Amino acid sequence: MHKMIIVGGGLAGSLAAIYLAQRGHEVHVVEKRGNPLQENAANADPVASRAIGVSMTVRGIKAVLGAGIAKRDLDACGEPVVGMAFSVGGQFRVRELTPLEGLFPLSLDRSAFQRMLNRYAETHKVRYYFEHKCLDLDLDKKSVLIQGPDGVLQHLQGDMIIGADGAHSAVRRAMQSGMRRFQFEQSFFRHGYKTLVLPNASELGFRKDLLYFFGMDSKGQFAGRAATIPDGSISFALCLPYAGAVSLTSQDRPAMTAFFARYFGTLPPDCREKLLEQFFALPSNDLINVRSSTFHYKSNVLLIGDSAHATAPFLGQGMNMALEDVQVMVELLERHGEDIGQAMAEFTERRKVQADAMQDMAIANYEALSNPNFIFFLQTRYTRYMHKKFPRIYPPDMAEKLYFTSVPYDELQQIQKKQNVWYKLGRVN
Repeated sequence: MHKMIIVGGGLAGSLAAIYLAQRGHEVHVVEKRGNPLQENAANADPVASRAIGVSMTVRGIKAVLGAGIAKRDLDACGEPVVGMAFSVGGQFRVRELTPLEGLFPLSLDRSAFQRMLNRYAETHKVRYYFEHKCLDLDLDKKSVLIQGPDGVLQHLQGDMIIGADGAHSAVRRAMQSGMRRFQFEQSFFRHGYKTLVLPNASELGFRKDLLYFFGMDSKGQFAGRAATIPDGSISFALCLPYAGAVSLTSQDRPAMTAFFARYFGTLPPDCREKLLEQFFALPSNDLINVRSSTFHYKSNVLLIGDSAHATAPFLGQGMNMALEDVQVMVELLERHGEDIGQAMAEFTERRKVQADAMQDMAIANYEALSNPNFIFFLQTRYTRYMHKKFPRIYPPDMAEKLYFTSVPYDELQQIQKKQNVWYKLGRVN
Protein backbone atom coordinates (compact mmCIF):
# COMPACT_ATOMS: atom_id res chain seq x y z
CA MET A 1 0.00 0.00 0.00
CA HIS A 2 1.05 3.58 -0.58
CA LYS A 3 0.98 6.97 1.09
CA MET A 4 -1.21 9.23 -1.08
CA ILE A 5 -1.20 13.01 -0.78
CA ILE A 6 -4.22 14.72 -2.31
CA VAL A 7 -4.04 18.49 -2.79
CA GLY A 8 -7.63 19.74 -2.79
CA GLY A 9 -10.37 18.28 -0.64
CA GLY A 10 -13.37 19.28 -2.74
CA LEU A 11 -15.71 16.85 -4.44
CA ALA A 12 -13.18 15.01 -6.62
CA GLY A 13 -10.44 15.10 -4.00
CA SER A 14 -12.69 13.72 -1.27
CA LEU A 15 -14.10 10.99 -3.51
CA ALA A 16 -10.54 10.00 -4.44
CA ALA A 17 -9.66 9.87 -0.74
CA ILE A 18 -12.56 7.51 -0.05
CA TYR A 19 -11.67 5.19 -2.94
CA LEU A 20 -7.99 5.01 -1.98
CA ALA A 21 -8.53 4.67 1.77
CA GLN A 22 -10.98 1.82 1.16
CA ARG A 23 -8.17 -0.01 -0.62
CA GLY A 24 -5.83 0.29 2.32
CA HIS A 25 -3.78 3.31 1.24
CA GLU A 26 -2.70 5.95 3.73
CA VAL A 27 -4.43 9.10 2.53
CA HIS A 28 -3.61 12.72 3.42
CA VAL A 29 -5.74 15.56 2.03
CA VAL A 30 -4.60 19.20 2.00
CA GLU A 31 -7.55 21.61 1.88
CA LYS A 32 -7.40 25.41 2.09
CA ARG A 33 -11.00 25.72 3.30
CA GLY A 34 -12.37 24.89 6.72
CA ASN A 35 -13.91 21.62 7.81
CA PRO A 36 -17.48 21.52 6.39
CA LEU A 37 -18.53 19.16 9.19
CA GLN A 38 -17.92 21.76 11.87
CA GLU A 39 -20.89 23.90 12.82
CA ASN A 40 -18.84 27.09 12.89
CA ALA A 41 -17.36 26.48 9.44
CA ALA A 42 -19.77 28.80 7.68
CA ASN A 43 -17.13 29.50 5.06
CA ALA A 44 -15.99 25.89 4.78
CA ASP A 45 -17.17 25.72 1.18
CA PRO A 46 -17.29 29.22 -0.29
CA VAL A 47 -17.49 27.60 -3.71
CA ALA A 48 -21.12 26.77 -2.91
CA SER A 49 -21.95 30.46 -2.97
CA ARG A 50 -20.57 30.91 -6.47
CA ALA A 51 -21.17 27.54 -8.11
CA ILE A 52 -23.55 27.30 -11.02
CA GLY A 53 -26.31 24.82 -10.19
CA VAL A 54 -24.60 21.43 -10.10
CA SER A 55 -26.16 18.49 -11.94
CA MET A 56 -24.89 14.98 -11.39
CA THR A 57 -25.47 12.80 -14.45
CA VAL A 58 -25.40 9.02 -14.62
CA ARG A 59 -21.61 8.85 -15.10
CA GLY A 60 -21.12 10.88 -11.93
CA ILE A 61 -23.64 8.77 -10.02
CA LYS A 62 -21.87 5.56 -11.05
CA ALA A 63 -18.53 6.94 -9.92
CA VAL A 64 -19.91 7.88 -6.50
CA LEU A 65 -21.72 4.58 -5.96
CA GLY A 66 -18.56 2.75 -7.02
CA ALA A 67 -16.88 4.12 -3.89
CA GLY A 68 -19.32 2.19 -1.71
CA ILE A 69 -21.52 5.20 -0.98
CA ALA A 70 -25.13 4.26 -0.35
CA LYS A 71 -27.62 5.39 -2.99
CA ARG A 72 -29.95 6.73 -0.30
CA ASP A 73 -27.17 8.94 1.05
CA LEU A 74 -26.47 10.35 -2.40
CA ASP A 75 -30.17 10.85 -3.14
CA ALA A 76 -30.49 12.89 0.06
CA CYS A 77 -28.08 15.44 -1.44
CA GLY A 78 -30.23 16.35 -4.44
CA GLU A 79 -33.41 16.17 -6.44
CA PRO A 80 -33.96 13.84 -9.44
CA VAL A 81 -34.16 15.61 -12.81
CA VAL A 82 -36.60 14.34 -15.45
CA GLY A 83 -36.47 17.15 -17.99
CA MET A 84 -35.32 20.56 -19.16
CA ALA A 85 -37.36 23.74 -19.55
CA PHE A 86 -36.29 26.47 -21.99
CA SER A 87 -37.66 29.98 -21.46
CA VAL A 88 -38.67 31.70 -24.70
CA GLY A 89 -40.88 34.77 -24.81
CA GLY A 90 -41.91 34.32 -21.20
CA GLN A 91 -43.07 30.72 -21.77
CA PHE A 92 -41.28 27.50 -20.88
CA ARG A 93 -40.84 24.77 -23.46
CA VAL A 94 -40.37 21.54 -21.54
CA ARG A 95 -38.33 18.68 -22.86
CA GLU A 96 -38.84 15.47 -20.91
CA LEU A 97 -35.87 13.10 -20.67
CA THR A 98 -36.03 9.31 -20.64
CA PRO A 99 -33.80 7.24 -18.31
CA LEU A 100 -31.81 4.64 -20.22
CA GLU A 101 -30.22 2.75 -17.33
CA GLY A 102 -32.76 3.23 -14.56
CA LEU A 103 -30.99 6.27 -13.07
CA PHE A 104 -32.09 9.90 -13.09
CA PRO A 105 -29.64 12.82 -12.92
CA LEU A 106 -29.60 14.75 -9.66
CA SER A 107 -29.78 18.50 -9.13
CA LEU A 108 -27.33 18.67 -6.24
CA ASP A 109 -26.99 20.68 -3.11
CA ARG A 110 -23.22 20.93 -3.48
CA SER A 111 -22.62 21.66 0.21
CA ALA A 112 -24.69 18.66 1.31
CA PHE A 113 -22.80 16.42 -1.12
CA GLN A 114 -19.46 17.74 0.17
CA ARG A 115 -20.45 17.05 3.78
CA MET A 116 -21.58 13.56 2.90
CA LEU A 117 -18.23 12.81 1.23
CA ASN A 118 -16.37 14.14 4.26
CA ARG A 119 -18.36 11.91 6.59
CA TYR A 120 -17.50 8.86 4.51
CA ALA A 121 -13.85 9.92 4.40
CA GLU A 122 -13.82 10.19 8.18
CA THR A 123 -15.07 6.62 8.56
CA HIS A 124 -12.16 5.46 6.39
CA LYS A 125 -9.57 7.31 8.51
CA VAL A 126 -8.61 9.88 5.88
CA ARG A 127 -6.33 12.56 7.37
CA TYR A 128 -7.41 16.09 6.39
CA TYR A 129 -5.30 19.23 6.79
CA PHE A 130 -8.04 21.86 6.78
CA GLU A 131 -7.19 25.55 6.38
CA HIS A 132 -3.80 24.60 4.94
CA LYS A 133 -2.41 26.11 1.77
CA CYS A 134 -0.22 24.28 -0.70
CA LEU A 135 2.77 26.58 -1.22
CA ASP A 136 5.11 24.45 -3.30
CA LEU A 137 5.80 20.95 -4.62
CA ASP A 138 8.98 19.01 -5.27
CA LEU A 139 7.92 16.80 -8.16
CA ASP A 140 10.83 14.38 -7.91
CA LYS A 141 10.84 14.03 -4.14
CA LYS A 142 7.02 13.75 -4.14
CA SER A 143 6.90 16.35 -1.41
CA VAL A 144 4.34 19.09 -0.70
CA LEU A 145 5.07 22.22 1.31
CA ILE A 146 1.98 23.35 3.20
CA GLN A 147 1.17 26.19 5.58
CA GLY A 148 -1.45 26.12 8.30
CA PRO A 149 -3.56 28.98 9.68
CA ASP A 150 -0.90 29.63 12.33
CA GLY A 151 1.72 30.21 9.64
CA VAL A 152 3.68 27.07 10.47
CA LEU A 153 5.27 25.33 7.47
CA GLN A 154 5.21 21.56 7.04
CA HIS A 155 6.47 19.11 4.42
CA LEU A 156 4.34 16.13 3.45
CA GLN A 157 6.11 13.40 1.52
CA GLY A 158 4.41 10.39 -0.01
CA ASP A 159 4.44 7.83 -2.80
CA MET A 160 2.06 9.77 -5.05
CA ILE A 161 0.64 13.28 -5.23
CA ILE A 162 -2.82 13.90 -6.71
CA GLY A 163 -3.75 17.40 -7.80
CA ALA A 164 -7.47 17.97 -7.26
CA ASP A 165 -7.19 21.66 -6.46
CA GLY A 166 -9.25 23.19 -9.24
CA ALA A 167 -8.78 25.40 -12.27
CA HIS A 168 -6.06 27.49 -10.58
CA SER A 169 -4.21 24.38 -9.41
CA ALA A 170 -0.97 24.79 -7.45
CA VAL A 171 -0.03 21.25 -8.45
CA ARG A 172 -0.41 22.05 -12.13
CA ARG A 173 1.65 25.22 -11.71
CA ALA A 174 4.45 23.12 -10.22
CA MET A 175 4.26 20.81 -13.23
CA GLN A 176 4.38 23.79 -15.58
CA SER A 177 7.59 25.07 -14.00
CA GLY A 178 9.18 21.70 -13.30
CA MET A 179 8.52 19.72 -16.49
CA ARG A 180 10.03 20.06 -19.93
CA ARG A 181 7.61 20.61 -22.81
CA PHE A 182 4.54 20.87 -20.59
CA GLN A 183 1.98 22.74 -22.67
CA PHE A 184 -0.80 24.62 -20.96
CA GLU A 185 -3.59 26.70 -22.42
CA GLN A 186 -5.94 28.92 -20.43
CA SER A 187 -8.72 30.92 -22.00
CA PHE A 188 -11.73 32.83 -20.73
CA PHE A 189 -15.23 32.93 -22.15
CA ARG A 190 -16.63 36.31 -23.10
CA HIS A 191 -19.22 35.89 -20.34
CA GLY A 192 -18.77 35.52 -16.60
CA TYR A 193 -21.50 34.68 -14.11
CA LYS A 194 -23.26 35.46 -10.86
CA THR A 195 -25.39 33.10 -8.81
CA LEU A 196 -28.66 34.38 -7.29
CA VAL A 197 -31.06 32.49 -5.04
CA LEU A 198 -34.78 32.70 -4.24
CA PRO A 199 -36.60 30.63 -1.60
CA ASN A 200 -39.77 28.60 -2.13
CA ALA A 201 -39.25 27.51 -5.73
CA SER A 202 -42.51 25.59 -5.89
CA GLU A 203 -44.54 28.66 -4.87
CA LEU A 204 -42.94 30.50 -7.78
CA GLY A 205 -44.05 27.80 -10.20
CA PHE A 206 -40.73 25.99 -10.63
CA ARG A 207 -40.71 22.20 -10.69
CA LYS A 208 -37.98 20.61 -8.63
CA ASP A 209 -37.48 17.87 -11.25
CA LEU A 210 -36.59 20.23 -14.11
CA LEU A 211 -33.48 22.15 -15.09
CA TYR A 212 -34.36 25.63 -16.38
CA PHE A 213 -32.53 27.52 -19.12
CA PHE A 214 -32.89 31.21 -19.92
CA GLY A 215 -31.61 33.56 -22.58
CA MET A 216 -32.64 31.55 -25.61
CA ASP A 217 -34.38 34.64 -26.99
CA SER A 218 -31.78 37.22 -25.93
CA LYS A 219 -29.76 37.14 -29.19
CA GLY A 220 -26.62 36.25 -27.29
CA GLN A 221 -26.97 38.89 -24.59
CA PHE A 222 -26.94 36.33 -21.81
CA ALA A 223 -27.37 32.68 -20.91
CA GLY A 224 -28.95 31.50 -17.68
CA ARG A 225 -29.56 28.29 -15.80
CA ALA A 226 -31.66 27.51 -12.73
CA ALA A 227 -32.29 24.48 -10.56
CA THR A 228 -34.11 23.65 -7.35
CA ILE A 229 -32.04 22.31 -4.47
CA PRO A 230 -33.24 20.14 -1.55
CA ASP A 231 -33.97 23.06 0.80
CA GLY A 232 -36.69 24.15 -1.65
CA SER A 233 -34.91 27.24 -2.96
CA ILE A 234 -34.00 27.85 -6.59
CA SER A 235 -30.56 28.95 -7.73
CA PHE A 236 -30.16 31.10 -10.85
CA ALA A 237 -26.83 31.35 -12.62
CA LEU A 238 -26.72 34.37 -14.93
CA CYS A 239 -23.96 34.52 -17.53
CA LEU A 240 -23.40 38.02 -18.87
CA PRO A 241 -20.65 40.03 -20.58
CA TYR A 242 -18.27 42.12 -18.51
CA ALA A 243 -19.10 45.53 -19.95
CA GLY A 244 -22.21 47.47 -20.91
CA ALA A 245 -25.45 48.70 -19.39
CA VAL A 246 -26.53 45.06 -18.96
CA SER A 247 -23.40 43.34 -17.74
CA LEU A 248 -21.68 41.86 -14.70
CA THR A 249 -20.15 45.23 -13.85
CA SER A 250 -23.27 47.29 -14.47
CA GLN A 251 -24.40 49.86 -11.91
CA ASP A 252 -27.23 50.99 -14.19
CA ARG A 253 -30.22 50.15 -12.03
CA PRO A 254 -32.93 51.04 -14.61
CA ALA A 255 -31.21 48.90 -17.28
CA MET A 256 -30.86 45.89 -14.97
CA THR A 257 -34.43 46.35 -13.71
CA ALA A 258 -35.64 46.21 -17.31
CA PHE A 259 -33.46 43.15 -17.92
CA PHE A 260 -35.02 41.18 -15.07
CA ALA A 261 -38.51 42.33 -16.04
CA ARG A 262 -38.04 41.13 -19.61
CA TYR A 263 -36.42 37.75 -19.06
CA PHE A 264 -37.82 36.87 -15.63
CA GLY A 265 -41.22 38.52 -16.00
CA THR A 266 -43.08 35.47 -14.67
CA LEU A 267 -41.61 36.17 -11.24
CA PRO A 268 -43.49 38.50 -8.87
CA PRO A 269 -42.08 42.05 -8.71
CA ASP A 270 -40.77 41.57 -5.17
CA CYS A 271 -38.80 38.49 -6.27
CA ARG A 272 -37.30 40.35 -9.20
CA GLU A 273 -36.31 43.07 -6.78
CA LYS A 274 -34.56 40.48 -4.57
CA LEU A 275 -32.64 39.17 -7.59
CA LEU A 276 -31.66 42.72 -8.48
CA GLU A 277 -30.35 43.44 -4.97
CA GLN A 278 -28.33 40.23 -4.97
CA PHE A 279 -26.99 41.01 -8.43
CA PHE A 280 -25.54 44.33 -7.32
CA ALA A 281 -24.22 42.95 -4.02
CA LEU A 282 -22.50 39.74 -5.15
CA PRO A 283 -19.15 39.44 -6.96
CA SER A 284 -18.86 38.00 -10.44
CA ASN A 285 -16.96 34.85 -11.36
CA ASP A 286 -15.01 33.91 -14.47
CA LEU A 287 -15.77 31.11 -16.89
CA ILE A 288 -12.45 29.51 -17.67
CA ASN A 289 -11.24 26.80 -20.02
CA VAL A 290 -8.05 24.90 -19.09
CA ARG A 291 -6.20 22.40 -21.28
CA SER A 292 -3.01 20.59 -20.30
CA SER A 293 -0.82 18.53 -22.61
CA THR A 294 -0.40 15.83 -19.97
CA PHE A 295 -2.09 14.89 -16.72
CA HIS A 296 0.89 13.24 -15.03
CA TYR A 297 4.57 13.51 -14.18
CA LYS A 298 6.52 10.23 -14.12
CA SER A 299 4.99 8.00 -11.43
CA ASN A 300 4.90 10.90 -8.99
CA VAL A 301 2.10 13.35 -9.71
CA LEU A 302 -1.35 13.13 -11.28
CA LEU A 303 -3.93 15.80 -12.14
CA ILE A 304 -7.67 15.10 -11.97
CA GLY A 305 -10.80 17.17 -12.47
CA ASP A 306 -10.56 20.92 -13.06
CA SER A 307 -6.84 20.84 -12.30
CA ALA A 308 -6.42 19.01 -15.59
CA HIS A 309 -9.36 20.12 -17.73
CA ALA A 310 -11.55 22.91 -16.35
CA THR A 311 -14.29 24.12 -18.68
CA ALA A 312 -17.45 26.20 -18.76
CA PRO A 313 -20.46 24.44 -17.22
CA PHE A 314 -22.82 24.77 -20.19
CA LEU A 315 -22.77 21.03 -20.77
CA GLY A 316 -23.03 20.27 -17.05
CA GLN A 317 -20.08 17.88 -17.15
CA GLY A 318 -17.20 19.46 -15.22
CA MET A 319 -18.00 17.79 -11.92
CA ASN A 320 -19.15 14.59 -13.59
CA MET A 321 -15.94 14.14 -15.53
CA ALA A 322 -13.92 14.90 -12.39
CA LEU A 323 -15.77 12.15 -10.49
CA GLU A 324 -15.29 9.77 -13.42
CA ASP A 325 -11.57 10.68 -13.42
CA VAL A 326 -11.38 9.34 -9.88
CA GLN A 327 -13.03 6.06 -10.80
CA VAL A 328 -10.78 5.56 -13.84
CA MET A 329 -7.67 6.47 -11.81
CA VAL A 330 -8.43 3.87 -9.15
CA GLU A 331 -9.24 1.19 -11.74
CA LEU A 332 -5.91 1.78 -13.46
CA LEU A 333 -3.96 1.74 -10.19
CA GLU A 334 -5.54 -1.59 -9.34
CA ARG A 335 -4.90 -3.02 -12.80
CA HIS A 336 -1.21 -2.05 -12.89
CA GLY A 337 -0.46 -2.87 -9.26
CA GLU A 338 2.93 -1.51 -8.21
CA ASP A 339 3.59 0.07 -11.60
CA ILE A 340 2.14 3.47 -10.75
CA GLY A 341 3.95 5.09 -13.65
CA GLN A 342 2.21 2.89 -16.20
CA ALA A 343 -1.15 3.58 -14.57
CA MET A 344 -0.54 7.33 -14.77
CA ALA A 345 0.59 7.20 -18.40
CA GLU A 346 -2.52 5.27 -19.37
CA PHE A 347 -4.66 7.71 -17.40
CA THR A 348 -3.33 10.62 -19.46
CA GLU A 349 -3.75 8.68 -22.68
CA ARG A 350 -7.36 7.77 -21.94
CA ARG A 351 -8.62 10.89 -20.18
CA LYS A 352 -6.97 13.50 -22.39
CA VAL A 353 -9.06 12.32 -25.34
CA GLN A 354 -12.23 12.45 -23.26
CA ALA A 355 -11.39 15.86 -21.76
CA ASP A 356 -10.78 17.43 -25.16
CA ALA A 357 -14.05 16.02 -26.52
CA MET A 358 -16.00 17.18 -23.47
CA GLN A 359 -14.54 20.69 -23.65
CA ASP A 360 -15.23 21.00 -27.37
CA MET A 361 -18.86 19.97 -26.84
CA ALA A 362 -19.22 22.37 -23.89
CA ILE A 363 -17.94 25.25 -26.01
CA ALA A 364 -20.33 24.33 -28.81
CA ASN A 365 -23.23 24.18 -26.36
CA TYR A 366 -22.21 27.56 -24.92
CA GLU A 367 -22.36 29.08 -28.40
CA ALA A 368 -25.79 27.50 -29.01
CA LEU A 369 -27.19 28.79 -25.72
CA SER A 370 -25.77 32.30 -26.06
CA ASN A 371 -26.47 32.74 -29.81
CA PRO A 372 -29.56 30.61 -30.53
CA ASN A 373 -32.43 30.98 -32.95
CA PHE A 374 -35.63 29.13 -33.65
CA ILE A 375 -33.68 26.51 -35.63
CA PHE A 376 -32.25 25.27 -32.31
CA PHE A 377 -35.65 23.95 -31.26
CA LEU A 378 -36.47 22.56 -34.70
CA GLN A 379 -33.20 20.65 -34.80
CA THR A 380 -33.80 19.13 -31.36
CA ARG A 381 -37.29 17.93 -32.32
CA TYR A 382 -36.10 16.70 -35.70
CA THR A 383 -33.24 14.71 -34.14
CA ARG A 384 -35.49 12.90 -31.67
CA TYR A 385 -38.18 12.18 -34.26
CA MET A 386 -35.77 10.82 -36.86
CA HIS A 387 -33.99 8.49 -34.43
CA LYS A 388 -37.34 7.13 -33.26
CA LYS A 389 -38.46 6.66 -36.86
CA PHE A 390 -35.17 5.27 -38.21
CA PRO A 391 -33.20 3.96 -35.20
CA ARG A 392 -30.81 1.87 -37.28
CA ILE A 393 -29.49 4.68 -39.46
CA TYR A 394 -30.16 7.94 -37.62
CA PRO A 395 -27.97 8.71 -34.56
CA PRO A 396 -29.63 8.84 -31.11
CA ASP A 397 -30.26 11.98 -29.12
CA MET A 398 -26.87 13.03 -27.78
CA ALA A 399 -28.38 14.88 -24.81
CA GLU A 400 -30.14 11.76 -23.51
CA LYS A 401 -26.94 9.74 -23.87
CA LEU A 402 -25.03 12.49 -22.08
CA TYR A 403 -27.35 12.68 -19.08
CA PHE A 404 -28.45 9.08 -18.76
CA THR A 405 -25.40 6.98 -19.67
CA SER A 406 -21.65 6.89 -19.18
CA VAL A 407 -20.90 6.64 -22.92
CA PRO A 408 -17.40 8.11 -23.51
CA TYR A 409 -17.35 11.78 -24.47
CA ASP A 410 -15.52 11.18 -27.73
CA GLU A 411 -18.30 8.83 -28.83
CA LEU A 412 -20.91 11.43 -27.85
CA GLN A 413 -19.03 14.02 -29.88
CA GLN A 414 -19.22 11.77 -32.95
CA ILE A 415 -22.98 11.38 -32.37
CA GLN A 416 -23.28 15.16 -32.21
CA LYS A 417 -21.38 15.55 -35.49
CA LYS A 418 -23.50 12.90 -37.21
CA GLN A 419 -26.68 14.57 -36.00
CA ASN A 420 -25.54 17.86 -37.50
CA VAL A 421 -24.79 16.22 -40.85
CA TRP A 422 -28.10 14.36 -40.97
CA TYR A 423 -29.98 17.48 -39.90
CA LYS A 424 -28.42 19.55 -42.67
CA LEU A 425 -29.26 16.85 -45.23
CA GLY A 426 -32.84 16.65 -43.97
CA ARG A 427 -33.28 20.41 -44.04
CA VAL A 428 -31.98 20.60 -47.61
CA ASN A 429 -34.34 17.81 -48.69
